Order: sequence, then C-alpha cells, then structure tokens
Amino acid sequence: MRRRGILAACALAALGLSGLVTAAQGQPTADQILSDAGLAPEGKERVLTGQFVEISVGGVSERDLSFAIAFLVKQSPEVVSRQIVTGELITSDAQVQAWGALTSVGSLQDFAQLSITSAEARTLTSAQPGDGLNLSASEIGAFRALARAPVQAVQEQLRRTLLARYHAYRSSGLAGIAPYDRGSGRSSDPADDLRKASLATPRLQRYMPAFQTVLLDDPRATLPEMQQSFFWLKSLVDGKTTYILTHVLVAPSGAARAVARREYYVSTGYNAEQSVAGFLPVQGGAVVVVASHAFTDQVTGIGGSMKRGIGSRVMAGKMREIYDVGRDRAQKQ
Repeated sequence: MRRRGILAACALAALGLSGLVTAAQGQPTADQILSDAGLAPEGKERVLTGQFVEISVGGVSERDLSFAIAFLVKQSPEVVSRQIVTGELITSDAQVQAWGALTSVGSLQDFAQLSITSAEARTLTSAQPGDGLNLSASEIGAFRALARAPVQAVQEQLRRTLLARYHAYRSSGLAGIAPYDRGSGRSSDPADDLRKASLATPRLQRYMPAFQTVLLDDPRATLPEMQQSFFWLKSLVDGKTTYILTHVLVAPSGAARAVARREYYVSTGYNAEQSVAGFLPVQGGAVVVVASHAFTDQVTGIGGSMKRGIGSRVMAGKMREIYDVGRDRAQKQ
C-alpha cells in the first residue's frame, strides 16, 4: 500500500520516550535514546552517520501496518517541529496534489482550493457500502443523491462532508469519528484503532502521561505550550484520488520535541493512521525515532499475517523515500 506522510510520522512513544520528559533524570544522549529503541552499537553508528535504520515495532490490531525507523536530520528539534506543524513539509510527499490549513472555527472557505474532476465526481456519486470508499451511510446517501448533478454540486458536497467530519472531530476527538459503512450491517471503526495505537505506548504513559491523555481525550485534554494544526489533503494513493484530514500536535520538553500526527479521516485505500515522533537534540541537528501505525481492512481475514508483513515492508520502503525528501527539504530551509 502506497502511503503518504510528512517527515515525522511516529513514535518514541512505544520505543522509549523517557529522557525527553524527565527533568530529574536529565535529557538523554542520542546513544541512550537509540538503545531504548532497541538498536545495537552498529545500528546506532549507522543512524549517526546519516543512514535510515529500521526498528522493530508490533501491530495493535489485525488491520495494522506498523513501521519504525531512526535517522538523523541536520536541523534542531525546534526548527523541524515548526516546519511540521505549519505544514511546510507536507509536499515532501509527491502524491499530495493539493492541501490547505483548517481554521479553528472551520468553514467551507477553508476548502476553497479543493477541486475535483468529472471522473472524481462520478466516483463519489456512485459510492456504495463496502471497501471502495470510506463513508458513513448518510454520507453515501448524500453523494448518491447527486448522481445527475453538475461536478460543482458534488464538489460542494465533498467540501461539506469533510467540514462536517472536521467539526465532529474538533469538538469530540476520537468519539466524533463516524464509522465507515461496509454493507450488510458491517462497519469499520477507525476511532477504535486510533485509540488502540494511543494506548499501546507504555513508556509514554509512564514518562509523559499528559501527552498520552491528549491523544486519548483531545480536545478536553491539553498541555502547556502545546501547538496544534489541522489540514486537508488531496493525494494520489495507489493511483486513486484520496481525501485526507490530518491533526498535528507538537509538545516541547526542553530542547526536545514530541510530535503526534493523526490522519483521522482517509477516503480510500486505508482507514486511518497515527504517528508520534520524538526529536532529540544532538550536535548539529536531531536524532529522530519514528514509528507508524496505518490501518486498513485489506490485510484482514485469511492470510492476514502474510498480507500485513508484505504491506508493512512496502510501506517502509515508500516512507523512507518520503522521509529522505523531507529531510533534505528541512535541512535546506
């Protein structure tokens, strides 16, 4: 599965976040962080010389394609996290065709740059319950009612659909994410998988529980000095036009940064994604330890374990490409 992402996808959370948040212990060295991530001396050296080094990370559900990696970027944690939260690195992924920031109130004007073709309109108006598109029953009905309508009308409905999902998530967090209608009384609940990903972070729970609480209970929970931003994206994923809603959070801990990134709505291809990133300052830059959980119904059922293994490897290769482009861009800014 060809996925998209920006420079920091995922987590020191499940891999060893302790020194980032425990002043009494002092900020850990890069060597300590990479040890917490399970890297041997040879692996640590490869990271510090600029190579991408994969790290083992377990899945949290039968829909999970998990991936983790460590690398070095020649910018400070503060600079890179600012680039992430402002959206400067979004187009590190060549699949992104258009994107925009969502204001705190949220309005249709935020989606003014989101346009669709006649073929994309037909895909939406022919929606039906199942795995083809990730839509609720009411969303499917709204699009099908426009089967003979002009492209502009379908485009406006898409904007309204995305805005409604944004408002629901912004006001209720995970509880506001509507399940996808799979037909025959079945549904797929991305909120459940995102909640499992948030809970599967024992070191985060131990050393930075308030940040984990934000992931589980946003918007009621927050952190001092935490920054957040929301974006919409139109991407080409596996050759299919895909509409994505993303939430990015950045929490400082001294010179280090923790970054969470959640794709709480994805229109096709996969269901959702969550990532939390740790950036540790080193001389001349930052060590980044990244782990990602992407959820898709395509890897369940018979042969699911093999499908997840293949899918995770494919995702790892594509994500390395994106990170490489993003790292180069971050270092030039």
